Amino acid sequence: DKGQTLQIGSVPEKEKDQIYVRFTPRGSVYTLPKKSEEILNTKPADLRDNHLVRIDTNILDRITIDAPGEGKTVLARKDENWIIATRNNTPADSGAVRRLIDTLQNERVTRFVEDVASNLPKYGLDKPQTQLTFSSFASENTAETKAGEQPFAGIAFGKPEGDNVYARLTDEPFVVAVRRGLLDQISPDLLQWQELSIFKFKPEQIHRLSVTAEKELSLERDQNNQWHWLKGSGEINQANVQSLLNALSSLHAVRWLGATTPQHGFGKPQLGIAFTTSPDNKTSHKLTIGAQNNDGTWCARVEGREGTFAISNSDLNTLRLPLEAQATASPPPTTTPVTNVAP
Repeated sequence: DKGQTLQIGSVPEKEKDQIYVRFTPRGSVYTLPKKSEEILNTKPADLRDNHLVRIDTNILDRITIDAPGEGKTVLARKDENWIIATRNNTPADSGAVRRLIDTLQNERVTRFVEDVASNLPKYGLDKPQTQLTFSSFASENTAETKAGEQPFAGIAFGKPEGDNVYARLTDEPFVVAVRRGLLDQISPDLLQWQELSIFKFKPEQIHRLSVTAEKELSLERDQNNQWHWLKGSGEINQANVQSLLNALSSLHAVRWLGATTPQHGFGKPQLGIAFTTSPDNKTSHKLTIGAQNNDGTWCARVEGREGTFAISNSDLNTLRLPLEAQATASPPPTTTPVTNVAP
């Protein structure tokens, strides 16, 4: 069959929102709304779903982040929260994992680069710098699935170009470009996926406390639950001690910074706090505060736990409240005004 042609002409002088058209079988000239031309000029690429990836969160149980030479992290769902499977199933920052999923779900490609990915090295996709894999997981064989991980989606990220980076879905033939900043949210460093809760105690569980800044001060609870000095003098500022205990016992990180480096400033710490959470003082913990970050937060680490995290400036100010009550200055002596008597 021969096709039929609709010819599109110019815009009428007196009707700028219209456009001339001619349907060749009829031979007549008509006007149509100008937006009709926009619809007719639609290209196949304009009809594509420009979401980077669609993730079925109902079956999502594992997220694997693999960056050759940098590390591999497997995040696993546990009930409503997430754990780091590659770190002995320690709790993950579940909020950060959910934000990553939401970001990926809402991410749009900036452009479609190639319909057929025939030259992967050109885009750095033969050896991706980062690979994301989304999987379901079954602990036992079922009629529908085998036990173990079952990948159902994946994204490979290749070379950067300007503000974009090339990417490809593992089950799709085409190459796309996405914003380069997306990769900043996909860290392969498992330390950066740790939960933000640093301590999970109650203030009354802290039995002995030692704070070192310009000097060391040390306190301990007695049998009547009252604080007394082990190292220090004068009256204890009870309100400040309680504020410090409240902040310390439930300390949260703003974020994890990753592996500890000399730049974190622990060689010359701003503050050191050691405390025990048992009456026999055998269960001890130590917090060290180092250098300040560009955003006003402070580098911190905990003894026995790998990595450096950031705490807020307000938390630091609370942790270094003075524990010694300030002596009240004596009021200045009152003077009686001298009245000049005229001779």
